[in-house]
Amino acid sequence: MRWLIIGGILALVVTVYALVDLTVTDDRRIRRLNRVLWVVLIVVVPVIGPIAWLFWGKGPVSAARPYAPDDDPSFSRSSDVTDEEADRRIAEIEAQLAALDAEDYDGPEAERPAPDAGPEPRTPPKPEPRPKPKPGRGPKPDADDADGEGHRATGDGGDSARA
Repeated sequence: MRWLIIGGILALVVTVYALVDLTVTDDRRIRRLNRVLWVVLIVVVPVIGPIAWLFWGKGPVSAARPYAPDDDPSFSRSSDVTDEEADRRIAEIEAQLAALDAEDYDGPEAERPAPDAGPEPRTPPKPEPRPKPKPGRGPKPDADDADGEGHRATGDGGDSARA
């Protein structure tokens, strides 16, 4: 009885493996039948179907693995651009970019800082003074409120985060 259970579990595992392998396999590697018929064969014939798929249904890996353009020797030989031509094109593009950088966007009369001068120092903006609340308005200060602005007095003996 134990061997029957182990055999059933192995058959189920091989069937699931074959179905997953079939779903992730490239169409160019599937041989003899189409994908739907292989699914039917694997599910209907639990032991023979998965074994047939694994041994006869999949083509070799080389049949489905195309070259990437940079790995294909014929692709790299097909380039008609010489190194001198590529250098000339790069120099043209760099000149165009330099012309765009030199272009003045603020108008002809705007002054541009010298490139070696560096950025101009900025002064931080002055904070605006807060208006003081009018007496008799707003929340009343707590007993611990030392300055009337919600701050506790130093040495209050408690956690300053508690209000």
